[in-house]
Parts: sequence; structure tokens; C-alpha cells
Amino acid sequence: MNREGCDVTPDVAKIRQPSGPNGSVSRRVGPGRLERWSSARAPLWLVGLIVVSGFAGLIEYGAVMRDPGAHGSLGAIAVAIAMVPDTLQRIDDSIGTYHPSLPGGYDPIPGGLWRNPAQPLVDDGALLVTVFDIARRRYVVKLVRLSDGKVLRDYAPDITAIHAHSAFHSDIVDLARDKGNGRYMPMHPLLMADGGLILHDESPLVRVDACGRREWMIDGIFHHAIETAPDGTLWANYRAPVSHEPGVGPAFIDESLVQLTPAGHVLARTSVIALLDRNGLGYLWRSRPYLDDPLHVNDIQPVPGDGPYWRRGDVFVSLRNLSLVLLYRPSTGRVLWSQAMPWRFQHDVSVIDDHRISVFDNHLKFAWDQPEHVANDRTNHLVVYDFATHATSEPLARAFETLAIKTRAQGRATPLPGGDTMIEETEWGRVMRVAPDGTVRWRYISADDHNRRYELRWSRYVDPVSDQAGIHAAETARCA
Repeated sequence: MNREGCDVTPDVAKIRQPSGPNGSVSRRVGPGRLERWSSARAPLWLVGLIVVSGFAGLIEYGAVMRDPGAHGSLGAIAVAIAMVPDTLQRIDDSIGTYHPSLPGGYDPIPGGLWRNPAQPLVDDGALLVTVFDIARRRYVVKLVRLSDGKVLRDYAPDITAIHAHSAFHSDIVDLARDKGNGRYMPMHPLLMADGGLILHDESPLVRVDACGRREWMIDGIFHHAIETAPDGTLWANYRAPVSHEPGVGPAFIDESLVQLTPAGHVLARTSVIALLDRNGLGYLWRSRPYLDDPLHVNDIQPVPGDGPYWRRGDVFVSLRNLSLVLLYRPSTGRVLWSQAMPWRFQHDVSVIDDHRISVFDNHLKFAWDQPEHVANDRTNHLVVYDFATHATSEPLARAFETLAIKTRAQGRATPLPGGDTMIEETEWGRVMRVAPDGTVRWRYISADDHNRRYELRWSRYVDPVSDQAGIHAAETARCA
């Protein structure tokens, strides 16, 4: 309706022109070029040709993606197209505000160290823990003395500058975008005798001194556990930036076990796929539906010495996505023992004595109608396996229930002297020392002044005797 109250029928072909010297004039105006093109009728044969061509292109694209490495630059282009949605999501994440605090579902209790006043034990050790620093808006590593809660050393290396020396490229990890100072979450840091650390975050393995200065870096993607063997060498988990396994996609996670020296010299790199194949275990993942992460190695634990069921130099390996734990002898390439279940999607294998191991059992089930894994019951489990009797037990079952220990992923359980266990509930920012009767001797919560929780990253108990030199060096280091 116009200003005078008369109905007006829209007509894009008739437009009233302003009045000129000779009065108002009305003229016919034809549609624009874009309008004519968009409203043109396409012949049916052309529509059919476009549909058939598009369908043929999809088939050809799928054929290239089955083995992109065999198609040269065409394969590289196909991979780049396939990664566009993931890249856009990561760009969106990187430019947004970073909120690493947990969404809720926990008791809003103060962060830091709490010691049980009813317990006579005074722990002379230390805790090496990764926490989020609100003021600096980044994760840092703290060495905390457990007898009084004093922070002996705070590590915040310039990881952005360190990664600038890296030369590797991968569809799995983009260091510049995902692993700068603001998003780097040091995982399972290892204290060295000079007070420095070895650390990673699905990124190159880096050694820094007590002041955070780079000493060496091994390029590639290191993840999860770093452990020390009795001979002083180190073991770490490694993912190939690009897999050469035939028939897999560009994001396929190809795992290896790496043995190296504290000086950063790689002694051995063992493909986990090759290890399984030569020991007749390859079917455990090859017979399943395709996954980019079929194995998910998360822990490698050297045995402490000779025993009736293993020898010095052997290592236990945990493969989460197969719910499999195996005992591997690197000197011969043999798997001496393996078992899938009763643990499910487990983390952290530890040696208790010369015939028992413990497994932090996340105790999950995979639901095909769910977007991810869901808890099978109310808590995680700590399963002890006895090689002498082939039996399993859960000595801390009641404690896990009472303390409501439930992390969907991650999780640690470290045997301590006297039969205690240090338990980390990674995704809920809680680590504690638990006695055999379930009593909590001390507890550390990763939280800010508003009692908001932050995820942990595999804390480490630092022994007051064997790690005495590292503790002293870290505490007394003077940095410019």
C-alpha cells in the first residue's frame, strides 16, 4: 500500500521515474544481465550432463583418496580438499577466546595442595604438575614440595620460539597454529638431574634447562608417556607425521616406540604395526572397521629389573583402542605376553613388584549409536594383574567409588612406597595420594581463585631419594 492508501502491485519491469521538465515520464526498464542469466532455463540434457559429470568426479575423487600418495600432485590436492572442514574448524577455534576451564560437575573446592591433618605421614617427595596460569594465560609446569606445598620451580619455556626451529609438516598437527605458548599443554614432563625438563604436547620432544632454555629438540609428534629405564635411557611414544602404511588416509596415526638417551640421541624406533604383525597380532586392528587411530598407544613402561616373568630391558605397552596391554622384549622383537580385557580403553601400566602390574582402567564401552565413548558404570577401576596366578583384583575398588574417580580419558595410577598409590583424575583436575585403606593422605587440585577447575596433563611423583639431585638443581637454579 502506498502513502495515499492505494494498493500497489510490485512490477520490476515498470519503475516510476522522477518528474522532468516536461512532467512525469513512465518508461519500460528490462531486467539486468544477472537477472536474465539467473532466470534462464537450462536444457534438460545440460542438467543431466552436469549431474553425471559430478557423480563421475566423486567416484574419481574417492579412487584418488584410497591411495593419495600414488597420485602425486593430484593426490595432494585431494587431501587438501578433504581437510578443508577440519582446517576451518581449527581456524575458528584459534581465533576464538581460549577457555580451558572445565564446564562443571565438580565440587568447587580451593585449588592447590591439601594435606590430611589426621594422617601422620609426611611426604618428602615432590609433585611435577602442569597447571593453567590465569595471569599468563598459558599452561606452566610447577615443581611442588609435598611436605609444605612450596613451589620450588615454575617452568614456562617460550615454546613458540622453540618450535620455530621445527621443520616437520603433518595433517595431524600444525605447530604454528595449535602448539604456541597460549595453547601448549606440557604432558608428563620429566625432571632431569640438572633441574631441567623433557616435555612435549603431541609435538616435538624438547629438553629445556631449569630456566626454560632449549637444550635439544627431536622433531616429530611425541605424545603421552615419557619414562626412564634402569639403564638411564628414555622411552617415548611417537606418531609419524605422515604414514607410509598402504591404503590409509592422510590423518592415519602410525605409532612407534622410541628409545633415546638423555642427550637427545635416538637409539631405536620401533613401528607398533610392524611389532604386532611379526608377532601374529596384526589381525587385532586389521580385521576391524577402518579408524584413523586404531591403536592409540598411550603408555610405555620399562620394567625395573629382572624377575620371573620379565628381564631388564623389557617394556610394557598400553594400546588403548584395542584395550590391549602387552609385554615386549626389544632385544628380540618378541611380544612375551599380551591381554585384552578386563580393562577397557585403559591408561597407565605400572609395575608393582616382580610379578604384579597395575592398570588404570577407564572402564568404558564403545556405543555405536553414541558420538563417543560412554561410561559403562559410575567410576574408573584400578586393576592389578598377577602373573603368578593369572588373576586380577581391584584392591582400591571401594576407594574409587567413595572418591568418585571418573575420567573419561587419560588417568594415572603410580605405585608409591608403603603400598600407597598416586591417582590422577586427569579430566577433572585432581591428583591425590591414597593409602591402601582408601584414605587420602594429600590432594592437589588444579583450580583458580574462583575454584574453576583445569585439566591436568599426567602429573609425576618425584621421589625424594632417586630424584634428589634434580629437585635440588631445580630449586637452586638462578635465571637471568
